[in-house]
Amino acid sequence: MVAEAMIQRGVSIRHMAKQFGVREGALRYRLRRLAEGERPDGRSRQRTATDGYEEAIHGVLERLEDVRLTGEGRPAQARQVYEILTREYGFTGSYKSVVRHIRRRYGPAPVRALRRVETPPGVQAQHDWFEVRCRIGGVQETLFCLVGVLSHSRARFPWVSTSADQLAWHTGHLELFRRYGGVPLWVRIDNLKTGVARGGGPTAVLNRSYEVFARELGFGIDPCRVRRGQDKGKAERSVRIFRDHFGDLLAQDWPELAQLQAALDERAAALLRRLKCPATGTTVEEAFRVERLHLQPLRDMEAPFDVVVSRRVSLDCLISFEGRRYSVPFHWVGRTVEVLGTHAEVIVRAGGEQIARHPRHTAALLVLDPAHFEGSSTDRVLAPTPLGRRARLQLAGLGAPGRPSAAAARLLPAASDVRRPIAAYAAVVEALR
Repeated sequence: MVAEAMIQRGVSIRHMAKQFGVREGALRYRLRRLAEGERPDGRSRQRTATDGYEEAIHGVLERLEDVRLTGEGRPAQARQVYEILTREYGFTGSYKSVVRHIRRRYGPAPVRALRRVETPPGVQAQHDWFEVRCRIGGVQETLFCLVGVLSHSRARFPWVSTSADQLAWHTGHLELFRRYGGVPLWVRIDNLKTGVARGGGPTAVLNRSYEVFARELGFGIDPCRVRRGQDKGKAERSVRIFRDHFGDLLAQDWPELAQLQAALDERAAALLRRLKCPATGTTVEEAFRVERLHLQPLRDMEAPFDVVVSRRVSLDCLISFEGRRYSVPFHWVGRTVEVLGTHAEVIVRAGGEQIARHPRHTAALLVLDPAHFEGSSTDRVLAPTPLGRRARLQLAGLGAPGRPSAAAARLLPAASDVRRPIAAYAAVVEALR
């Protein structure tokens, strides 16, 4: 086009070719093509594998609600379109031919801009697991590191564990909250099974145990959308930062896991002083000091739990949990209670308070507390029948009156004793009662 304008001004083709740094013949060829007009490339007239499938491809894109047809939503995946064509329409062409057809017929998919959000102080934290390899006590182990970051200040902390199960998930949250100095209003997580039972994003069905855990500590759960890693971009970025800055620590051999954790905490504190907070322009340490004032206080929790279920109390004042039966106070018969499983105990709660506590994972399959069967009747439940004298003797391991059992005989003083202290008589009377 520039050469054509110069020709109109009387400039020779030879002179123009010299100025453009090209051959004279090449310039004459381009000028001739420009004068003749655009001619279709011969390749565009060749048959393609998608000929005859145009309507089918259009129908598949409509079914998948492609943004290029609906004007909103997301573009359909070419791989998905190809699979439907092969399965339902007997398409025998290649996947690449489908990609070329969609691109040629409908153009490139529009790009969706990302919304950048900066939350106020104390509102959100983001938590995520990542795996690391480290030697503990001379043994190479796979460890799981839960990284937590406060979204406003970018204060980042790691917590390592030998597992990533439900109990470790809850314990890691508690440890991160202690390092934060409080609890944020929301915690954004990925759609892992310890946090989300099914689905993702706003419609996710939460894991029951994690839901109760969050309710106890007073924070909301904010799952990411499915396959949307950018929804928790600060946690993803934290994983990269920790791999870069903590790599030398993970390459060492540590006698115990606690010593590795102490070294990670020390390094994390140093990073707070070195890194900048984009939201405030100050160091992360200074922004973190301000954000801590906006966090909720961490509520007392005796021990994190990994199981939360609801159970109905039977007529014999028992509930079933993990293949065992545990007693609860009799006045809860017929009602539904909440059972929590901690590392070592089974805690039963109802009416907003704890009503029973038993050891967990016992060898016995029936765990009873005699106090749960005592007390006065209520308007709804009558107290169990009181124990008679014989029942009390049997529970004490004693025989019938007048015939002392072996346990009572052992309490009798030796016949050679002339003087018997009053304590000996008290023991005999107590045994025979």
